[in-house]
Amino acid sequence: MEHSTETKPSSSAADYFRNKLAYEMSPYTLNAHIEKDSPAYYVVDVRSKEQFAEGHLPRANNVPLAELPKRLALLPKDKMIITYCGSLTCQLAPTAALQLAEKGFKVMELHGGFKEWQDGGYPVEK
Repeated sequence: MEHSTETKPSSSAADYFRNKLAYEMSPYTLNAHIEKDSPAYYVVDVRSKEQFAEGHLPRANNVPLAELPKRLALLPKDKMIITYCGSLTCQLAPTAALQLAEKGFKVMELHGGFKEWQDGGYPVEK
């Protein structure tokens, strides 16, 4: 029996990509919000304190993933929290985003993390 190489669009695939886009923010878009000093966003860097000290996004707040559960009460429920970590392959930011979403926070992830931010030439603070 031959297998077709043609695939049919799947509603589950469409749902996945619709949701993926709804919960990811590009560096370009986040930078525009940071430049406008938008009070609607709260940026959380979930990397280690050492990595944060080496460079981070403007207005970022360092909450290493291991400390997230004990620092939930300090995070704003009325703002969109944008999580980020080191790179596209880093799982810290999506893990933090999931934990926050499960606790009722509004949350998105910075697509590509700090590496994509730097590669885009956006400002970095130390």
